Amino acid sequence: MKLRSVRGTHDLFGDNIEKYNIIQKVVTKIAEINSFKKLETPIFEFTDLFSKPLGEQSDVVLKEMYTFRDRNEDFLTLRPEYTTPMIRAAITNNLLNELPLKVFGIGPMFRRERPQKGRFRQFNQINFEIFGSDDCIADLELINLANDILKSTLPNTKFVLNINSLGKKENLIKYKENLSKYFEDKKSKLSSESRDKIHSNPLRILDSKNKNDINISDSAPSIKDYISKEEKNHFDELKNGLKYFGINFEENNKLVRGLDYYCSTVFEFKTNDLGSQDTLIGGGRYDGLIGILGGPNISGIGWAGGIERISMLMKNEKNKISPIHLCISNIKFKEHLLKVINYLIQNNINFYWNYKYNLKKSLSKANTNNAKYVIIIGEDEVKNDFYTVKKLSTGKQTEVNLNNIINFIND
Repeated sequence: MKLRSVRGTHDLFGDNIEKYNIIQKVVTKIAEINSFKKLETPIFEFTDLFSKPLGEQSDVVLKEMYTFRDRNEDFLTLRPEYTTPMIRAAITNNLLNELPLKVFGIGPMFRRERPQKGRFRQFNQINFEIFGSDDCIADLELINLANDILKSTLPNTKFVLNINSLGKKENLIKYKENLSKYFEDKKSKLSSESRDKIHSNPLRILDSKNKNDINISDSAPSIKDYISKEEKNHFDELKNGLKYFGINFEENNKLVRGLDYYCSTVFEFKTNDLGSQDTLIGGGRYDGLIGILGGPNISGIGWAGGIERISMLMKNEKNKISPIHLCISNIKFKEHLLKVINYLIQNNINFYWNYKYNLKKSLSKANTNNAKYVIIIGEDEVKNDFYTVKKLSTGKQTEVNLNNIINFIND
């Protein structure tokens, strides 16, 4: 059997794993600044956790979930998203006793989608959630946090924030009913995919990529005409707050998000640099979802961001300085080598050795890897109990004893 990876999956190594680690560090640092606590959940849950909250007629539930039956005859599903597992964890671990609860997580999700640029069947996702606040400040905090993460990881990428308000659930139900009636009258002109959603999920027709669907949607009823005065005030406060933070935005009446639990504020950060998979971060409010899942009837808001999509836009660090390289001329000098390795480890200094007892090959490798310094161990070094530290950019080299190495490589 020929070894191969499963379609829609990918291995992380080299530049990709370095980018992944950079994103994780940025996310963790910004999370700590904003007082978010990390929450990790298992990669599989009981299927019921996802089927109702995500929408039983949604593409995620109908087509994309990886579901299986275990030996106890329980139906389990690899998590296709992170919000509902986080809510489940908050409820079952009694984390909602003190509100608001601010949590974040990073980990793999699974959806059986058609693989394409920026879309995988196993993908890594960042999630931030605030449970227990209906204040618009929570909306602003999460959007501003997302903006900070994108600016930190993608300083040279242009992206734009799209925002919309879906109003409260009761108003959204009425809007969906009228939207279904509108699309029913235009049914013959819609794509086959959109025709299937007229009554089950009419909101998804609004973000169809089909040209005929787009033209028909342009004249569809607007959600603006269905939201309450209270929700309009909330949305106005959001827009004013974004101006205060200096975050540019565009109002997008067709922005609905893909999962049934969203209401009120929804938002997406988009870029033109990824083709059709243009959303980097997306989220919104899901007031009522925590109650549906068995918790208290409190508000919630959150967002998700795809690490692979962010990583694809990050530039490779071509001039990255590699760690200090060790160069040893003879296997007989291994004891001298072990001393310096132990010294570097004890002082938390990165180093690299290519397991070659050959000065020429080791120095060549150091130059290839763009190392800043090399530590040379040859016959003179061993005989006189010192090490030669060489700065490759200048060619300057200095003979030092073991305990003084750190003074020469930290200049």
